Amino acid sequence: MDKNKTIGKIVGNKNFVMVAVWVFVLIVFTVISRNYLTPGNIKNMFNTAFNTGMLAVGLSCLLISGMIDLSTGYMAMLGGIIVALLLQERIPWVPALLITLAVGAVVGLINAFFVNVLNFPSFISTLAVGTALYGVALVITKSQIIPINNEFFWGLGSNTIFKVIPVPFLITAVLMLIYGYILQRTRFGRRMYIVGGNQQAARLAGINPKKITTVLFVNNSCIACLVGALVAARMRMGSPSSNIGSDLDAITAAVLGGVSFMGGTGGMSSAFIGVMLLTCFKNGLIIIGLGTYYQTVATGALLIAALTIDYFRERSRLRSLKSGAIERLDVHR
Repeated sequence: MDKNKTIGKIVGNKNFVMVAVWVFVLIVFTVISRNYLTPGNIKNMFNTAFNTGMLAVGLSCLLISGMIDLSTGYMAMLGGIIVALLLQERIPWVPALLITLAVGAVVGLINAFFVNVLNFPSFISTLAVGTALYGVALVITKSQIIPINNEFFWGLGSNTIFKVIPVPFLITAVLMLIYGYILQRTRFGRRMYIVGGNQQAARLAGINPKKITTVLFVNNSCIACLVGALVAARMRMGSPSSNIGSDLDAITAAVLGGVSFMGGTGGMSSAFIGVMLLTCFKNGLIIIGLGTYYQTVATGALLIAALTIDYFRERSRLRSLKSGAIERLDVHR
């Protein structure tokens, strides 16, 4: 009996289900194409997973706190351009990267100002900021690419471990472990969940939601700039067309993995599984010959499916909380 209960808990675990789906996707595309699990294609998947995964780190934290940042992809694009321009001016790569992160922090503060001071919805205000960032990028680049001629910096984006695992993917994995620890083991992480679950309850508990979300907006923009810089290092250039729409993939992956769009639930392990599932699925579509348009359709369909599942999961959670509260009231009566 206990064994059956244990098996039921494992099968009912959402991470187990998503891992099972991920393995199923790997098996299906491996059977369809011999080129799917070759070292070269695995490296391509890791490169894509780094981009989506690192963005998912910052965006997952925001989603858990009940916020969203739709300027993330544009911030990553601008980060790549800024670091490329600074390197062209012969500025060493470390100061160039720090300046780029500082720009990201400023943009994060701007997003936080619109949301926390002017009380704009994060969905609309960050989209407006992102549009402005795109305009700035087009102006400063004149719609041209910015070449990077720093060989050491190239290595940050293109060096690999065992000729398969890119260094940026390892950085992403380390970041996910660190942020996973913060979410599960620190007071700040617990406060993020409380703020995302109910801001009014957070205030009554002595938590300042605006302070929490300000930190998370700054954090997200800085991570986006780091992604943009690493992508620019791999491409050896900053481009006004890079990373646009990458935040949609990151949001899709996070929600697909179980991070709630409504706030208050989720984690880095969930986000990682979602990232790998989405990456392997989209790469499989490329391998079997389906073009970019089909990938876009698939991403949109997966996001809709993930949001639908998230809605019903949240509704079920609220129902169970409500029924539990009613039962406790009945007991006290």
